[in-house]
Amino acid sequence: MIYLEVKLPDIPGSLIELIKPISKNGGNIHGILHHHDKKINNTIPVDIWFELSEELIEISLENIKKELIEKNIQLTKISVGSKNKILTFILTGHVFDTDITNTIKRLDSKNIKVLELHAKFTEVNEISSVLMKVEFPEVMTKFELIDEIEKICEEKNLFLIRS
Repeated sequence: MIYLEVKLPDIPGSLIELIKPISKNGGNIHGILHHHDKKINNTIPVDIWFELSEELIEISLENIKKELIEKNIQLTKISVGSKNKILTFILTGHVFDTDITNTIKRLDSKNIKVLELHAKFTEVNEISSVLMKVEFPEVMTKFELIDEIEKICEEKNLFLIRS
C-alpha cells in the first residue's frame, strides 16, 4: 500500500489531476480523504491510499511523483508499505442525525483514517447503519481503537457492531 499526502490547489478539477497520474501508472486507489476544512493559502490537504504492482513500484512511483510536481501538486508525505492496521465495523442508530462528519473528524484527530464508508438509511429521523473501514497506526492497539469508537458511540447513543 502506498500513502500520499499532498496539498492541492483549491480549483475545480484538481482532485482529478491528482488521480490521473496514479491511474495512468497502474495504481489501484483504495481511499481518498479530502480535508476541505483544513484549507490554507488556497490549498487543501488530501490523503490518498493506493496499490501499485510490486515489480513496477519504483518506476511507477517516480513517474507519479514527477507528474504531480508538473501539475503543481505539492507532495508532503509518501509512505510505501503499510505500518497501519485496518478494522471494519458497523455503527447503527441516528448516525447521520448525530453528525457523521464530526465522527470522521474525531477519528482523524486520533490518526484513524476512514478508508471506506457505506451507508444504508431511509429517512433522516430513522435509524441508519454505516459500515466503516478504518486504518489506524501500528502503535495503537485494536482495543485502544475500539475504546475511541465506543466513546463516540456512547456520546451519540450509537450501537457498535464489530468483528
